Amino acid sequence: MEHRKDIINPSPIYENVTTTVKLKGKDVKIHGLCVGTVAVKTTFKTKRGNGFLSKINILLAKYYTEYMPIWVWVIEHPEGLIIVDTGENSDSMEVDKYLSKESWYARYQFKNACTVKIGRESEINKQLQKINLKPEDVKLVVLTHMYLDHIDGLKYFPKQEIMVGDFEYIHPDNVFKSILPSWFKPNKLIYKADKIEVFNEAFPITQAEDLLYVPTPGHTLGHSSLIFKTEDFDIIFAGDSSYDQQQVLSGELPGANTDYIKTAETYQKLLAYAKLRKSIYLPTHDANSGQRLLNKSFLI
Repeated sequence: MEHRKDIINPSPIYENVTTTVKLKGKDVKIHGLCVGTVAVKTTFKTKRGNGFLSKINILLAKYYTEYMPIWVWVIEHPEGLIIVDTGENSDSMEVDKYLSKESWYARYQFKNACTVKIGRESEINKQLQKINLKPEDVKLVVLTHMYLDHIDGLKYFPKQEIMVGDFEYIHPDNVFKSILPSWFKPNKLIYKADKIEVFNEAFPITQAEDLLYVPTPGHTLGHSSLIFKTEDFDIIFAGDSSYDQQQVLSGELPGANTDYIKTAETYQKLLAYAKLRKSIYLPTHDANSGQRLLNKSFLI
């Protein structure tokens, strides 16, 4: 449904989820934590117009989507606790103050493209407490890309190893650098050839090479996803490769993406991979990602 910003339905409650998968005969827990919600212009989520006009239509549009979840994925991996992205923080709701060091145009774009809802109790540190974990337990933080709703929980992980793609870090795309912690010096990953089918390139996150960081450009040019190879199926922690699973199945392009051609190519690779290996597809903002993880529902 479409809504004006002043009458968007109240942010729904997306329940955290926990499931168990098999890895070399052992149970491994995976948690989906909802760390805030976001509503975006309908033309932000679904492209309207060609070229630069598609970007202008984001600012000119009157209507917003429903509030969508911001999922953070937590993997209790045998090699250590790993989280995928870090979600939002409540400071971001005061845009002018939070982004005061950014340009007026950057603040204008943000305020006219999306609206965020999150309280202190929903930030990643509090969400980890709900599953009897704490930030200090985390060994590794993996970032799919560096947009604010994926990096705004970084402040809770100053001593953890943080990984992000080399291209994403060196060529940031619409990243608000002023909100990055001063200590932020991630390990910059460079894909290795012949590590995975279809995507070809990947960076092994674990020594066992059961967690692979793969290129899924389009949303940003350096956007990546994380593929977890369990005993029975794969799980694709997809970041913003799409806003929901249906976009991949139908070929619908998000208006906010940097490169529409690369987005379409990423969709084709995701589908080809899912045909080759049973895969659960988990985009960050899909309202149904949590239930698909629980129900072990595959992309195709």
